Amino acid sequence: MSRFNKYFLPFVIAFFAFSAVHSQDFSNKGKEFWIPYSYHVGMGGGVGSNVAMTLYITSDVTTTYEVEIFGGATLQAGSINAGQVVTCVVPNTNFITGSGLFTNKTVLVTAEKPVVVYSYITQSAVSGATVCLPTNVLGNEYYSMNYTQVSNSANANSYFTIIAVEDNTTIEITPAAATTNGWTAGSVNTITLNKGQIYQVLGTVNNTPTGGLFSGVDLTGSKIRSVSSGSSSCKRIAVFSGAGKMRIGTNCGNSNSSDNLYQQLYPSGSWGRDYLTVPSYNRPNNFYRVMKKDPATNVYVNGTLIPAASFVNSRYYEFSGNVPNRVTADQPVSVAQYFTTAGCNSSTNPYDPDMIVLNPVEQNISKV
Repeated sequence: MSRFNKYFLPFVIAFFAFSAVHSQDFSNKGKEFWIPYSYHVGMGGGVGSNVAMTLYITSDVTTTYEVEIFGGATLQAGSINAGQVVTCVVPNTNFITGSGLFTNKTVLVTAEKPVVVYSYITQSAVSGATVCLPTNVLGNEYYSMNYTQVSNSANANSYFTIIAVEDNTTIEITPAAATTNGWTAGSVNTITLNKGQIYQVLGTVNNTPTGGLFSGVDLTGSKIRSVSSGSSSCKRIAVFSGAGKMRIGTNCGNSNSSDNLYQQLYPSGSWGRDYLTVPSYNRPNNFYRVMKKDPATNVYVNGTLIPAASFVNSRYYEFSGNVPNRVTADQPVSVAQYFTTAGCNSSTNPYDPDMIVLNPVEQNISKV
């Protein structure tokens, strides 16, 4: 995460509107949030050297709140005054360290009245944060957003993390690349989770460095969806994605600064057809990825149709630049923006790499 964002994060309350989810209007304000302590390279061996996960909770009204480990202890509870920010540090025992099933590690935040929650995973300067989404805006289909996996550290896997918010949730996972639990690219795998259980998937990595850098597979485009099973209908799930640590950009010279990426994904039902992108402050050479779920979707960047052959695995298209852009499509898509590592792509800024998932124009609101 950039140093600018790190220091600014606790003082921002952002309310994002979701107009498409379940044909109603929702935002990232809510009364219940399910959050994982997703993968960070500093967790090596489960030790978690100096890694910390901090929640920032705030509201525009006075309310009570509680932070607990689902099925376990209450970590913190109290009152929040309107405009106040409270923090809660999650114990390192709740790390999600590899691929597989995890129980009694999910962080559950509840409040009497709507609040906004941010989750921030740090290890000194190696940090990433995400805005969290409440249960009522969660969906049943997601596509992982990651990036080309290059890092200055070993075991810096690409990942996605899934949380069930109801019992007997059947989930179908189609990874875009090989994973450490033995799944192959394009394979269809089914798991069943109960309420509060986590399943995390890590992409494979090559821990033999080349030029001081470690590479791994990119899980972008992996499909995660809940499905009906027997008498049980498909159910809502929460999905996060990112990387344990990575560098973003090319032509970096001697600069290989890397950070973890950590973003909660928007369900495909909340995607839009019109996006505006803005170059980041003092770091204009950004990368963008446009994700589509239907290969037949026509995508335009600044009015130019992008050929279907330009989409990786018929799923996502990447472009870069230092000017504002308009991305449109004839069916809903998702767009992510990536901030380059210092020294990469002619960037002279002192900042670190990061990723954010953008909101479509259709969901813009007038009050923040």
